[in-house]
Amino acid sequence: MKKLTKLSTRQFSNHISGQQHAMAGATIAASAALACSLGEACAGINAEKLENEDERREARDLAARVAITRRRLLELCDQDGEAITAFAALREAGQELKGQEQLCEMPVEIGQLAVAVARQLQAFRPIIQTAEDDLEMAIRLLDGAARASTLLLDSNLRIWPDPVLSARFEPELAGLITQLDHLQPVERVR
Repeated sequence: MKKLTKLSTRQFSNHISGQQHAMAGATIAASAALACSLGEACAGINAEKLENEDERREARDLAARVAITRRRLLELCDQDGEAITAFAALREAGQELKGQEQLCEMPVEIGQLAVAVARQLQAFRPIIQTAEDDLEMAIRLLDGAARASTLLLDSNLRIWPDPVLSARFEPELAGLITQLDHLQPVERVR
């Protein structure tokens, strides 16, 4: 199977819409990666315009950190694209729980990454001079991706009411929800 991230946006959208199973994880990871792209651009634009050298360095460092996260989210998008096939193979091999764990680990990581970047972008608010509105849009998009990842994890735990999964991932879900409380996306940019 061709990696999802190698498809054009149109092809990716058509692929998602034409599947026999919903690809929520890949969709959420791709959305978070795009939000990271916007946040990375905001940091990069400001790295060139800020007058204070420490602030320019902070902007460059932020852009570099967000780029690393963006690449990981794209990897997760591709992994989720292959996850259902892998899950079916594990189930046939008698390792269904292992497949379920993998399908629960992905939304946890996606959510944690989205929250982490959103918090870093929030911390950048005081020094940003250009593309302030775009920064807020990136934060809002990351907030949405993180919230969607909690829904995906919650859905998986509802579909698979296994005590082992619940014991491992209910605390992760609660932690993600708590982390979301620390995000402060703006309602309006005026």
